[in-house]
Amino acid sequence: MAALSDAGRAAMAYWGTIQTAVAERASTAAIWDAIKGAREAEPGRYGPVTVQGVNEIRSAAAQIRNSSDSLGKARALEERTGLSQSVTSRMMTTVPWSREGQVLATLADYQVRFEALFTTPLGRSASVMLTAKYGATELPATVGELVDALGNYAPASGSLPMGTFEGIGSMSITVV
Repeated sequence: MAALSDAGRAAMAYWGTIQTAVAERASTAAIWDAIKGAREAEPGRYGPVTVQGVNEIRSAAAQIRNSSDSLGKARALEERTGLSQSVTSRMMTTVPWSREGQVLATLADYQVRFEALFTTPLGRSASVMLTAKYGATELPATVGELVDALGNYAPASGSLPMGTFEGIGSMSITVV
């Protein structure tokens, strides 16, 4: 991802708001409503933003959504056919805070954000988002291996609420 403009850096304050809206495939109007709502909910925390800045951040969020969709499709295919699916560059993305391209080419780290599914002590299904970090040579080679690794990581992380771990939901891979 190219370096952000000044407008893009200003819009980074709204990263969570914009990323959530993009993940839900919200309309442009809905994204601006969410930004307005965030500003009203915490007056003084957020500064002004421009269309250019929001579009830069929206583009980065869309790249995450699209690469996550590719990863999900490969997972479904692997589970349906039993044929291993390699983790490919289409299943990964960079983000505005990723290191420069030359560094990524030789010293990439991977952050895998994933949904850990569990059943609460009251028997309700729930989930929590976790992040696992892999070094340049540590990322599993196939989607199935990645799901298995995350399935081992989640319970061992100490980050799950009380309940019974059930498996892995959605995933996204960010190169940082």
